[in-house]
Amino acid sequence: MTTLREIARAAGVSVSTVSRVVNGYEHVSEDVRRRVERAIKELNYQPNLLARALVSGKDTRQIGLIVYDVANPYFAEIATALENVAYQHGYSVILCNSSEGRNTGTYLQAMIRHRVDGVAITSGQLDATALAYLERLLQRDIPIVMSRERLWVSNLSMEHLDNKIGLIELDCYSGAKLATEYLVSLGHERIAFLFSLEPEDLETDPRVVGFREVLSKHGLEFNEDLVVTGLGFKQSSGARGMLELLSRKCEFTAVMTYNDLLAIGALAVCREEGIRVPEDLSVVGFDNIEASRYTYPPLTTVDVAKSKLGELMATYLISRIKENKEKQQPLYRRFPVELVVRESTGVKSWSDSLSRGFGLSTTQASC
Repeated sequence: MTTLREIARAAGVSVSTVSRVVNGYEHVSEDVRRRVERAIKELNYQPNLLARALVSGKDTRQIGLIVYDVANPYFAEIATALENVAYQHGYSVILCNSSEGRNTGTYLQAMIRHRVDGVAITSGQLDATALAYLERLLQRDIPIVMSRERLWVSNLSMEHLDNKIGLIELDCYSGAKLATEYLVSLGHERIAFLFSLEPEDLETDPRVVGFREVLSKHGLEFNEDLVVTGLGFKQSSGARGMLELLSRKCEFTAVMTYNDLLAIGALAVCREEGIRVPEDLSVVGFDNIEASRYTYPPLTTVDVAKSKLGELMATYLISRIKENKEKQQPLYRRFPVELVVRESTGVKSWSDSLSRGFGLSTTQASC
């Protein structure tokens, strides 16, 4: 890493002169300033924003962002949108992933050490340690914004922070209801569900709650034999879940998935097994990632406004950083969702489409 001493040697000036140029102080001649700036460019000097902030008391112009998994296009789109807005305002973004057992509290502790100017979180549920670090950030007057799903049970553990941090709630509960209502309107009565989380979350997860409410409303059974749990969030998870459903030899004519990646994996298995979509089976995703438009067939899915979410998070943090924080009310916004109908869903044509494809009678196929 290039030092001020090396810059001073290359420019033929003192270290204190280089420091005055780097920090924007006056009383430096234009000739000297140009020489120092040329040496900075040639040696690719990167100023230590943290050290400068400690000395000057000014912002580090850094925002911390914690997502669940940036390899997932859903989180990547949020991160990209947030970073674009931050960049336009002269801020850099420290990006952290909380998947694969990584501890969110550890990242929050690091953000305290790095003296970030604001923190955005869109990574799911937070444990007691992470909540404690959030409180420490707030004590240091660091603005925080979070996105979370409406009606998550874990939201109750954060009630004491609700009037102190910015909150954006995603209405995935209503999104699941929209998708389920649509499938029922097409005549589907036996609808399977590929579920990312564990079995104990079936009673409380907002997407499953919405799914079950619509089934109940129409007098349809919620059949756990048609639900595969603990899958995770990747395309391979969707393929594994679809194979598991088929191995159970239960009749079903539609599949809901926890996200688009699971739906894409399920579509791949359908192609391999000769299951026609949507003639034999309707498939619905969730999130409306870019790839969902280019699957075969194009995927019907619930749209979550990911770019708008990232942009709003960045805009809120920057406004809180630059303006009088005490006079601003914390953000609260509920993001609506909508159903995007494409070609992976269709009218139920006959009740035992999958069972016929696997040589089973209707009686054998009904779990």
